[in-house]
Amino acid sequence: MDGSDMLNDLLNQAQDSSPEKRHKLVEHVTDLFVTGAESYQTEEISLFNAVLERMLPTMEHDQKKDVSERLAPIDSTSQKIAYELASDEIDVARPMLTSSNALKSDDILRLAKTMGQGHLLAISQRDHLEAKVTDVLLERGESPVKRSVAANSGAELSDWGGRLLVKLAERDDKIRDAMIERSDVSEDDYEKLISQMPEVQQAKIRKMREENEQLVLSLFHEASKVVASTKLERKNSRINVKVALKDIREGRGSINQAMTQLSLSNNLFDICFLLAQMAGLDQKYVTNVMVRYDATGVAVLCKAMGVDKNGYTALCRARATNNKQPQTTVQNWINDYQELTEKDARRLLSFMKIRLSTLEEQAA
Repeated sequence: MDGSDMLNDLLNQAQDSSPEKRHKLVEHVTDLFVTGAESYQTEEISLFNAVLERMLPTMEHDQKKDVSERLAPIDSTSQKIAYELASDEIDVARPMLTSSNALKSDDILRLAKTMGQGHLLAISQRDHLEAKVTDVLLERGESPVKRSVAANSGAELSDWGGRLLVKLAERDDKIRDAMIERSDVSEDDYEKLISQMPEVQQAKIRKMREENEQLVLSLFHEASKVVASTKLERKNSRINVKVALKDIREGRGSINQAMTQLSLSNNLFDICFLLAQMAGLDQKYVTNVMVRYDATGVAVLCKAMGVDKNGYTALCRARATNNKQPQTTVQNWINDYQELTEKDARRLLSFMKIRLSTLEEQAA
């Protein structure tokens, strides 16, 4: 039976069957699609999409919700299915709006312009948003949407959008706290955000900035020289770091597990790659902090990325071995790490990235 005959057979089953049988047919087709999506040929993918497209109008609410949840991670889902589900009631639409790559840029923009607050909030949580979409979200969205955009580091901000959020931060501390952890604000806007905080918090952040300014200057001026002279080499380990990074980003893996396994193999080279990719820093800067004798930069990176005590301990032991430092140093590093909060680490990382960007622009 060729593809067209199979399609006709499935569509006939859908047309002639009872609601119960159609329900089971949708489940069966969805199962087949999800299970083999990465190995199917183009013709087979088109077949499954065609069947599901034709059956969408007959699906009940709960089944649409299930299909949306299952197909949202499948990139080969048809644009028509993704868009119809994304336009449905919010509990059906949410999986598609937050994560489906089958939705095109224009689809996202159209949905942002036409749908309600629940849909806007879901869109604001996508891993990447173009500035033209965030402008619409900020213009149409209520406070939860605006806060979500501010907190989404993957949401690009236009000049207008950035100015609006800095202005809104004057009376919305959630927006202010989110914006101060972003690395795409200017130093002037960063200073404005700090000045909006209570005096005690202002003093704390300014002190952290002053203490880390020397580290940033050192990273900028020494990074290339350090990388050229470093002895860090990729070593054999039980995990492929690029696969581990993909799994972490897609929620299937843990940075702590990856960090521990790479550290046990003394594979600091791949740890630098992993942290650089996750933090959005040039790898030469991460390599620099990795081979320094102090642990300040490494601690900020790891804490900001959510590395727990066990993962950080394993890394400290590997660093001490590589740098030929006594293992007694490790406990001091761990004690300092436990005193550093994730919020402060994210703020310091943001400051580091903003300052490095400014220094790079001045040097260009």
